[in-house]
Amino acid sequence: MAPNTVTLIGFVFMAASYGAMLFYDSTFTKDIPHWLFIFASICQFIYQTLDAVDGKHARTTKASSPLGQLFDHGN
Repeated sequence: MAPNTVTLIGFVFMAASYGAMLFYDSTFTKDIPHWLFIFASICQFIYQTLDAVDGKHARTTKASSPLGQLFDHGN
């Protein structure tokens, strides 16, 4: 799997989280269900994990690029 695909999968989770929040309350006037906050926190955890892993995966598979190294701040 390409390292950029790992990053894209993380983005999809965050987009799903934001989309669900907007679906339930796009005007910031309604109550949001409690389970939606749990869903958003799980999506955030998955995004952070995949974002942390993609740089290591790129270096392991020798698929790193200068742009990827610029944005990857971990070892």
